[in-house]
Amino acid sequence: MDSSIDPQPRLNLGPTKATPVRASQDSPASGPSPSAHARDRAISVVIPVRDAAHTLGEQLEALAVAHRPDCGFEVIVSDNGSSDETAEIAVSFASRMTIRVVDAGGAPGSNYARNCGVRAARHQRILLCDGDDRVDADWLTAMSRGFDEGHQLMAGPIDYVALNPAQVRAWRGADRASTGTILNFLGSGHGANLGFTKSLWNELNGFDESFEFGGPDIEFCWRAQLRGTPLHTVPDAIVHYRLRPSLRKLYKQSRAYGAAEAHLYQKFAQFGLDRRPASAPIVDLWWILTRLPFAVAQGRRGAWLRRLGQQIGRFEGSARYRVLWW
Repeated sequence: MDSSIDPQPRLNLGPTKATPVRASQDSPASGPSPSAHARDRAISVVIPVRDAAHTLGEQLEALAVAHRPDCGFEVIVSDNGSSDETAEIAVSFASRMTIRVVDAGGAPGSNYARNCGVRAARHQRILLCDGDDRVDADWLTAMSRGFDEGHQLMAGPIDYVALNPAQVRAWRGADRASTGTILNFLGSGHGANLGFTKSLWNELNGFDESFEFGGPDIEFCWRAQLRGTPLHTVPDAIVHYRLRPSLRKLYKQSRAYGAAEAHLYQKFAQFGLDRRPASAPIVDLWWILTRLPFAVAQGRRGAWLRRLGQQIGRFEGSARYRVLWW
């Protein structure tokens, strides 16, 4: 492990082409100027997307009809090189809320898109969600209250029930997820439901774009906490999350998560993240082998593939990042 890893990555965020679409009814161009106090409390919602035409409309509709905080908000769709109608769908909501499409196609990856979107944000209060999920009606107001209480880093629960059939949820083994301690180290939220101040993002030099295979939200939350910013949970700020709908996509995602664990260990071992116990891979492999006969059943196959993919990802991550994380 390279113990010289800088906990504050030096990121080249790259130029962003923050091109606003036509003014909406909520924009300053079409109404009276908001007070300075309201501007200070206003929120920028950043949505990193790539080829999200099939789902983005549902997310934007949820934001358009959500209970709105009295401070106002804008939406930034940070487009990471879409080849479908993602941008056109975003523009179609311009009459209902302040929305901009940002060109984030300079490099592949959700973290590059996140950084481009946050950099283009006009407000100090930033919320992140994804283009294939759906925020709850109270999400904006709940997160706004968290900012008003002085929190600089926040996360809310992830609900799996609303957008996923029972079988897909069974593959995940849960109907809901929230903030919690990851790898017995520090807490983290989910990148699909995260809030932070732009000043904190600046202090951290943004999201670490080297985390391209998974774990970028964990890495960001951990760095913030190591610098003294606590993670606050907002129980009422719920996002309805869309799980991977096929076994192939579930397996691929699980491999990425396993590799991300090794990447996190490479970076944070120097700050106290412990290696997995030597018995852990033996236990995992025993579980995988003994459950193999049951994996024939469709309902159980997802849980088995998820565990298998995660373990294979750990081996791959250990090789890629030159650490022992099995």
